[in-house]
Amino acid sequence: MTQTPTSILGELEPLADLTGTATAASVAPGMAWLALLLTFAVFLLVGATLGRRSRWSEMLPLTRVLLGLLYPAMAAVIAWVLLDATAIAHASVPLLAVAAVGVVVATAFVGRLTSPASTRIAVVGSAQSAALLQRELLDARVQRHELVGLVVAGEPTANILADGRLPVLGGLAALAELLERHRVDILLFDGEAPRLEVFDQLADTCLDLPVRVCELSQFYEDRLGHVSVTEINSAWFRYIMHPRFRSPDTAAKRVIDLAVALAAGVAFLPVMVLSALVIKLQDGGPVLFRQRRIGGGGREFTMLKLRTMRVADSAAQWSSADDDRITPMGRLLRRMHLDEFPQLVNVLRGDMSVVGPRPEQPEFVERLERLLPYYNRRHLIKPGLTGWAQVRCGYAGSDSGSAWKLCHDLFYLKHQSLWLDLAIITETTRMLIAHRQFPRHAEEGALEFIAVTPVDDAAPVPQTAPTS
Repeated sequence: MTQTPTSILGELEPLADLTGTATAASVAPGMAWLALLLTFAVFLLVGATLGRRSRWSEMLPLTRVLLGLLYPAMAAVIAWVLLDATAIAHASVPLLAVAAVGVVVATAFVGRLTSPASTRIAVVGSAQSAALLQRELLDARVQRHELVGLVVAGEPTANILADGRLPVLGGLAALAELLERHRVDILLFDGEAPRLEVFDQLADTCLDLPVRVCELSQFYEDRLGHVSVTEINSAWFRYIMHPRFRSPDTAAKRVIDLAVALAAGVAFLPVMVLSALVIKLQDGGPVLFRQRRIGGGGREFTMLKLRTMRVADSAAQWSSADDDRITPMGRLLRRMHLDEFPQLVNVLRGDMSVVGPRPEQPEFVERLERLLPYYNRRHLIKPGLTGWAQVRCGYAGSDSGSAWKLCHDLFYLKHQSLWLDLAIITETTRMLIAHRQFPRHAEEGALEFIAVTPVDDAAPVPQTAPTS
């Protein structure tokens, strides 16, 4: 016999009496909202516990929050449609929500019991690579990763490294024993490690161990979001010649560039007009600042900015947080990144993209190419208003800052995609309100893992217009 919706609801009445769950006959006006909010909370827990996100999304605060809300938002929409379509959902959603909460709590509890408190890491290679990795993990506040020590290629000559904190676990010949004794979860090897000898040891003695192997350069990308230039060589660039590599110059990217540039131009036109009037009134100088920059393919173009410095300043030097050349209005514009908005014209012209490496002056590019390996590779991509390096680092502010940003530009070169571009655009909105303008690493000078050639920020700079 075929059951009608009415008969189904009638059969649900005894269940409602036992569980206290309302059916169509007894649903209060606020029940729909209660079920909706409960469903939202459940999927929030599900998303936080079971949701899988891309590795780069975890490094962008605003994007991480928005993706975390994606599950409950979708659940809320679905619940709203169901609750509006049928009264059965009024009875089923609360019960399913309670069941889902139990599943989430049980899954989290079991996962905490079965997963280690932290991932234990060992490095095969040089003491310098291991010490720099340890410093970077601490500096970046990476949680649940513990560097337990160094495995050397030959016979170990010391038990402790020079800094007195990181132990030498032993030699490569006893790799399997060392991995078991120190409960190593991930084995990293740097550019100085004897790769064939490492793989021979792994294949002969370690295939049955619960350990994973990764290049140190790849670990930097996966966990820290940048490429350590000292850990790569020319072979690293084979990734951008792979058949599955995504070309940066796609029609979809150009459509997004035009859409964002037009929308932002219209939205911020009143702000730019008001800013232009204040700039003109404060000293009578020009509103726009024009400067030659290096774009995609190494081609020069004229970049536009709202002027933020005094007109008399012509000698080039790196800008800093307390630069006295910046006008009061210019300081506010730089704080809100509004001085960059005239570059929307550059985007419409095709000189720039919305997302990409920040362009530099020709004189500074020539200097940085001598100091930093692979610096000219960033010109394989069209420069952008914002970029991975911009949202992660801020302004360069020095040769060291440029080296730090190069590591992130190379990351973007390899991992670029429309989804990453959209995440960077989203994260840029956070930068307009709360973001450090100058990078932490440039201030602290902990850059040994970035540049092979020592970077001297005090060295003479070319005589040209000030950099941004």
